[in-house]
Amino acid sequence: MKLALFSGAILMAAATSAFACPDYSQTGETYNATGDQLYSGFDLSVTAGGSNSIANCNIPGVSGAGYVVTVPDFSFYLSGMGGYDLEVTAEGSCDTVLLVNTPTGAWLHDDDSAGNLQPTLRINQISDGRLDVWVGSYDGSACPANLHLETW
Repeated sequence: MKLALFSGAILMAAATSAFACPDYSQTGETYNATGDQLYSGFDLSVTAGGSNSIANCNIPGVSGAGYVVTVPDFSFYLSGMGGYDLEVTAEGSCDTVLLVNTPTGAWLHDDDSAGNLQPTLRINQISDGRLDVWVGSYDGSACPANLHLETW
């Protein structure tokens, strides 16, 4: 009986960890920003990394690698974005990745587009609404990083 209970507990723990993925229904550290405010750039410190493998989460449109936490690192409530493009970049002391859920519900991911093992995403004609951002790392390790948002 004890073996059956122990085996069941192990299976439940494994199933729970298998479903640990980025969850946009939760809110990260929250900020309000307009297109004009972001025009001069906005920086935040963050610890990059996480234990959730992006590759194992079946996120629509995302096929890249990296590890992030479950809850977004940041949730931005954007307004006055008409006519602006938004650039989101991360720079850390490790190989960082970005995962973003846009106000329209689209998922975006980048690993090394900024060069030097750092990510950048350019979102053309960004919509008003909530933007969730995860700053992860390629291998799951944690490191200090900086998130930068800027409109163009």
